[in-house]
Amino acid sequence: MGKTGDFSKKQLHLSLGSYFIGNFSSGIFNFILSLYVLKVTDSSFSFSLILMLGPLATILGSPLVGQMVDRYPHKNIALGAQFSSILIVSLSMLLFTRFQTPLGSVIIAGTLAFWLTLCDDFQTIAYKASTLNLVAKDDHQKLIVGEQTISALMMLVAPILGGVLYPIFTLRQIMFCEIVGEALVFFSLLRLDFKAFGREARTDKQENILSGIVAGMGYIKEDRLLRTLLIFGVVANLVLTAVEVGDPIVLVKDLCVSAHTYGWIISRLALGMIVGYLLMGNVKVAHGKCRFTAKVSFLMVISLLAMATVVLYKSTLLVSTVFTVSLFLLGLAICLANVPYALHMRTEVAMEKQGRINATSAAILELASPLGLFFFGTLFQYLAPGAIFFLASIILAGVGSWLYGNKKEH
Repeated sequence: MGKTGDFSKKQLHLSLGSYFIGNFSSGIFNFILSLYVLKVTDSSFSFSLILMLGPLATILGSPLVGQMVDRYPHKNIALGAQFSSILIVSLSMLLFTRFQTPLGSVIIAGTLAFWLTLCDDFQTIAYKASTLNLVAKDDHQKLIVGEQTISALMMLVAPILGGVLYPIFTLRQIMFCEIVGEALVFFSLLRLDFKAFGREARTDKQENILSGIVAGMGYIKEDRLLRTLLIFGVVANLVLTAVEVGDPIVLVKDLCVSAHTYGWIISRLALGMIVGYLLMGNVKVAHGKCRFTAKVSFLMVISLLAMATVVLYKSTLLVSTVFTVSLFLLGLAICLANVPYALHMRTEVAMEKQGRINATSAAILELASPLGLFFFGTLFQYLAPGAIFFLASIILAGVGSWLYGNKKEH
């Protein structure tokens, strides 16, 4: 392996190391923070409100984030956002100590969640927009798959570790650990060469917020493959909220399984994603991204149909077993479907458009979740779970068939 390959591997390991540290500390911190708010306020509404502020920050901030990333040096933006995160958590730690009333806790936690998400969006979009220059071409897919493997791993590990650490450490101590984690990520980013394998292409065009949104949508419209995969992603996100809403209804409410058993079953989704990303680390997806994604969508359809069928039976063991296998397959399919989209987004989109397209796409995908939760949450009040899972499978089969028929990818 030549010098270029050696340096690319060094960049790859440094990137994934910082990504792991950031996700590990933030995942545990966010989990414990939500439990703290629930304990202090004893209000499910306050708990839900904190969860909603993160997606809200992404949606509202996406136009500004996209413009800034396309206009200014990516490394400067990533470092500035990371340093801002450290300051915000430090200030919040002091405020939590001074204002310990339920209302004060909700306000501080909500403000913290909003601004941390916004800072994370700036850092993440700037970092992702630099994929072409961070590592050599042969390592692009390894970088993307590695990041998504870490994200899936944290989905599995963070709640478990958070649940263990929550009764042992105070919120102030956990926040201090989060500051340390954010600082380590800052110094890792400082060491990364954002121009190792190319120069940044930036736009000098001045745009207002509305123009930035229009530009992002226009770029997506121009890219047939990106538009097609994004439409599939939105529909899939909408449909899979049926599982998010339906699982606790079937398992906890109807079958009365224990919290421990329910948590174990739900964790199979993250386990499936981890296995999927490990598989994708050794499989190249250079061409036929639409058909590859379409085939994966049929695995989702099979999983949903299995869940729709098994709920007709009243056997707790049978339902739990089928849900465990189905969630594992869904996690595997979600991973396999994500990689072609992420690979195209971060390696085929023009560098000067990366910020606006990444930010606009993230906002569009983020909107799908609350819409799906509202739609299927309402349906579960009137229809049986089996009927809703069947409806979800039909919708997904339809969009999968449409995706399979898209022969032109450019």
